[in-house]
Amino acid sequence: AIRKQAPTVVQNLKSLIAGKPLTATYNGYTSCPLVTGYGKLVLAEFDYDKNPDETFPINQAQERWSMWLLKKYLLPVLYWRGMLKGRV
Repeated sequence: AIRKQAPTVVQNLKSLIAGKPLTATYNGYTSCPLVTGYGKLVLAEFDYDKNPDETFPINQAQERWSMWLLKKYLLPVLYWRGMLKGRV
């Protein structure tokens, strides 16, 4: 969720410094990678109103090996080498 929250914070800080109204809002996007077994994962993504806010054009409510691979191999790299350094 931090990837979606950070731009809102940045925009509002810029507005505050410039003496402008704080207009950027956050829709509550949440991502919950739910490991359901070895090699299986359901990627639940939703907003404040509990509406699905899925990233991929597939049914993410279904257990998938591909989502498990994403969680195991890609997300750590995106987090440690991308998000924490402001690249993603």
